[in-house]
Amino acid sequence: MDQSGLARREPIVAGDGPDISEATRRQKMWRLEEAQRVFQMGLALAMQGNPAQAMVHYERALALRPDFADAHINMGAALAAQGKSAQAVAHYERALALRPDFADAHSNLANVLAAQGKTVQAVSHLERALALRPDYVEAHNNLGLALAALGKPAQAVVHFERALALRPDYVEAHSNLLLTLNYTSCNDLVSVYNAHLDFARRREAALAALIQAHANDRSPERRLKVGYVSSDFRQHSVSHFIEPVLENHDRDRFEIFCYYNNFQEDEVTKRLESRSDRWRNIIGMSDESVAKQIRADQIDILVDLNGHTANNRLLVFAQKPAPIQVTWLGYPNTTGLSTMDYRLTDEFADPVGMTEHIHSETLVRLPESFSCYRQPREAPEESELPALARGYVTFGSFNNFKKVTPEVMAVWARILQAIPGSRLMLKNSSLSEGTMQQAVRETFAELGVAPEQLELLGQDRSQNAHLERYRDIDIGLDPFPYNGTTTNCEALWMGVPVVTLAGRTHAARVGVSEMSNLGLTDLICHTPEEYIATALRLSADLERLSALRKELRTRMAASPLMDAQRFTKNLEQTYLTMWQDWCLKA
Repeated sequence: MDQSGLARREPIVAGDGPDISEATRRQKMWRLEEAQRVFQMGLALAMQGNPAQAMVHYERALALRPDFADAHINMGAALAAQGKSAQAVAHYERALALRPDFADAHSNLANVLAAQGKTVQAVSHLERALALRPDYVEAHNNLGLALAALGKPAQAVVHFERALALRPDYVEAHSNLLLTLNYTSCNDLVSVYNAHLDFARRREAALAALIQAHANDRSPERRLKVGYVSSDFRQHSVSHFIEPVLENHDRDRFEIFCYYNNFQEDEVTKRLESRSDRWRNIIGMSDESVAKQIRADQIDILVDLNGHTANNRLLVFAQKPAPIQVTWLGYPNTTGLSTMDYRLTDEFADPVGMTEHIHSETLVRLPESFSCYRQPREAPEESELPALARGYVTFGSFNNFKKVTPEVMAVWARILQAIPGSRLMLKNSSLSEGTMQQAVRETFAELGVAPEQLELLGQDRSQNAHLERYRDIDIGLDPFPYNGTTTNCEALWMGVPVVTLAGRTHAARVGVSEMSNLGLTDLICHTPEEYIATALRLSADLERLSALRKELRTRMAASPLMDAQRFTKNLEQTYLTMWQDWCLKA
């Protein structure tokens, strides 16, 4: 979440030789001083959330002084904020060429490398940054992010905790810590819950004075204003689930506001903006300013779509700018906030009586499914079952490697060992690096898996190419304790059934919700042994696998997982019930 550290200043040193003329000396000093002045103007603009404008000043500073390392790093940060990673890397590398001991440059370069899937390289730079500056708070946070991306959540937690110890008010590191706890196999769910409550304890008290009485018209039947807050109104997994809702909202009953907290914009952003009544870009605005805007918009129901994920605005929700506040979709756990009234789920992901005690919010179970999936616009057609032509079964998982923990790999290895000739295809951005691939192969080798049983793939250039990869997979394997969501839906849409292991939290029961809504309950397992046995049974039944491959897309399209109109009506009825309850509290 903490993407860049900005360099603030660098001492001006003229570096004159004894033979330089006075006029030349003065000209050089002017250039140095002017570069510093322009640089500071750029820094001020960057701190105000205007990276594009800041870049103009950094370019001017570098024109005056090409060896200005601080300007190179800040230019890199501005470029990275706008998604221009290759250009950002060039400036960070130039800064390091000028100053090899520049800890900020190491840390910022690591962030961009991690975003490019070069996570092992990122870890190396972050470790170098911390060797140079052991108390470098942002580097501890960013190393935690990189380690989590490599499937090492326990090690990541250590660095997030160190960052918080050094800077107790480091909100981003705190959210990163909480998010990462969802990836661990920790059985102490109450401790994880208490960690979320600690977030609220540290943050809410300072904001309590900003909470105001709500003057919203309490007419139960009037048209309601609903606001969605997210940093993911773009090509992102969340967009697959929020777009069908925005498209199907009843505009006679609801006016829809979207508050977007990101610089990045793409075709999906434009599409989602067109499906809202009011669009607000809140990136760069303070939490207090955003809360004031929401109050001015007179939002009745404010919906958080981030939770403790990147670029969230939970501290806006802590100011209670709307009378009803809901968290949904983007985060599989409680926010911990006392100001968050509800969390949306369903009876499969959060069975009655199972998880209420680890939520600060009231759980509201939507009928059937807690989400509704919109398939990619240009998905390839399903293919024939690959095992029929190849003579062996291929398992696969395209999940974020944060979810592929050592415990998960150990179970997957047992499946591969039990089926001679079987294969496992893993695909995610972290596997773009040869060093990461080698580490994964070595781990599986230690678990008794032959190298030829693994196919490791990095990120594809297009979504269509990504989906094409499912033509090579017979059976999907859901990770645990943090299940796939979008990845499961993509696999199912491409005709690939997914074996899932049910746990005791929402994150560990998303697969239960998806398979239950598809009528594939025999793919839901309750122990690792049952998970392995189900994978073996399914792999031995090529006739059923072939039939599933041909019918899954049709079955999915007709299921609650994709009935956008019905889902949105259920969601709206839930909103109306919340509103009527609030009106009765007057």
